[in-house]
Amino acid sequence: MVASPEGVALQHRKIIESLLCVKSNPRGEGVMKKIKVGLAAMSLTALMVSASFAIAKGDADPKKHNKEIYESAAITIDPASAKNMITSDGPKMTIEEFEHSKKIFFQRCAGCHGVLRKGATGKPLTTDITRARGDAALKAFITYGSPTGMPNWGTSGDLTAKEIDMMARYLQHEPPLPPEWGMKEMKDSWKVLVPVSKRPTKKMNDYNIGNIFSVTLRDAGQIALIDGDTKKSSM
Repeated sequence: MVASPEGVALQHRKIIESLLCVKSNPRGEGVMKKIKVGLAAMSLTALMVSASFAIAKGDADPKKHNKEIYESAAITIDPASAKNMITSDGPKMTIEEFEHSKKIFFQRCAGCHGVLRKGATGKPLTTDITRARGDAALKAFITYGSPTGMPNWGTSGDLTAKEIDMMARYLQHEPPLPPEWGMKEMKDSWKVLVPVSKRPTKKMNDYNIGNIFSVTLRDAGQIALIDGDTKKSSM
């Protein structure tokens, strides 16, 4: 019997949070080895569980399955349009390093942690949190990820050691301010697929409207409809 990913996450949640709560040393020095060992072990556990579920479901390529789990979607905001917030309170960064880190964050991180890093499906990464963690803890977490969904950007080869170092410093600066996205901008971005005049005027399906659920599959760009009566889904 294979443990569920939720079970693994529950077992390791307190461990990983205790590893990252570095209160005695703001820069996180002296804990790098402990964090690296702990996170590496937990990432390996999560990978093995994901692979087991992939094989059980008939997917003979666990590596592909794991890649799909950690696939992230870039947001639509152009990183160049966001106003930089390089402050004196964060670690020293050049403008070039900040720009490169901002591009990485908007392409790989903002979809889960939010453009302003206040958290969404991923945990918040505001400066009151990241500065308390410090360089060492942030670099370890970015490198090894976690069994609760954070990708292992370093060991997967997606980010280099230099980029991880930059990202750890970048996260300790205030997030860049995105351009305003008001109602006018939203309406201008709309693409009408079915004009109002051609839309159905009566029900054209057999769904029990009082017992149907809609789930947005963000990264896939799809919407799944789940029939509460039959428990079947369609996309």
